[in-house]
Amino acid sequence: MKKSDLLRIINIILILYLAIWTYYAIFNWEVFAIKLNTNAGFSVIGGYPFVFFFLLGFVLLLAIKYITHLCIVNIDKSERNSAHKIEIMGKDIELLKMKEVLFKMQTSEMGKNSADLNALHEKLDQLSMQMKEKTEDEDEETGKDH
Repeated sequence: MKKSDLLRIINIILILYLAIWTYYAIFNWEVFAIKLNTNAGFSVIGGYPFVFFFLLGFVLLLAIKYITHLCIVNIDKSERNSAHKIEIMGKDIELLKMKEVLFKMQTSEMGKNSADLNALHEKLDQLSMQMKEKTEDEDEETGKDH
């Protein structure tokens, strides 16, 4: 049942209650306005029982309406909080995906830089080997001349 349907039903019950009691009071005012003395055991209480029960029922229906309204407000609040948490989690997922993309870009760039550094090291090793060979050749040539 929808929240608005529940509030509508409570409002209809409240209106019907008021209509029935108003109808009864208008056409039976003599009965409605009778003052009775009621023995409560500790004292005799004088009052209007129909007015008392009308007010008691009216207050109970208003209390039910108020409690229902508070429950609906709390449910709406929890739904909004849940939706907000889901939205925040979605944003967190987007951030994590962006971080993943950045990390992949950084690692691919580092891999490329590492490959370039390895190529440089190989060239340096080749150059150093060539220099070593040249110096050995020169040493051999200078050693033969002496």
